[in-house]
Amino acid sequence: MNNNKNVYKTYDTIARWFDEHRSRDLFEKPYLDEIISHLKPGAKILDLGCGMGEPIAQYFIERSFDLTGIDGSKKLIDLAKKRFPNNRFIIGDMRKIDLNEKFDCLIAWNSMFHLSQEDQREMFDLFSSHLKPGAMLAFTTGSKHGEEWSDNGGENLYHASLSLNEYKSLLEAYNFELIKHSSSEEIESVWIAKLKPKL
Repeated sequence: MNNNKNVYKTYDTIARWFDEHRSRDLFEKPYLDEIISHLKPGAKILDLGCGMGEPIAQYFIERSFDLTGIDGSKKLIDLAKKRFPNNRFIIGDMRKIDLNEKFDCLIAWNSMFHLSQEDQREMFDLFSSHLKPGAMLAFTTGSKHGEEWSDNGGENLYHASLSLNEYKSLLEAYNFELIKHSSSEEIESVWIAKLKPKL
């Protein structure tokens, strides 16, 4: 059954397969290092759609950042808690969180694109409400407006994207300065931005 409303439920179904097949080669490293270059030691990071915490959350944890991970998949969060017991991992829908605290960095890596186009638009308000002035935002998206499905572990996973121009417009509308936008064979689009202090 195709699920385009709550993709995290599909991840519960394929949790073991995903854990076995998710690459740990860390081709994301140049982007993660770019993010880190803007952070102070021990900065607070919120990872939305953290999965089992490998390899993205792990990279920050091993560098002594204070990471909180959120994911809707209970099975993946259970794995993250076992592997990184000294960090906070919470089962939750990334669209509905309200932690009543502000972070130095927010990451939505390989998770934002599982949301509908309208949900993605609404996420920018959540991003800004959970970030301190000057904080970093990093997320990945598709490269053009549209929706598609992909087979993962025998289950269909939903993906959606806005146009690149709309992402740029949303960042500007929510007072983010775009630091870096690039694409690679492994990742369609990476966005790294900074929340500008209010005047």
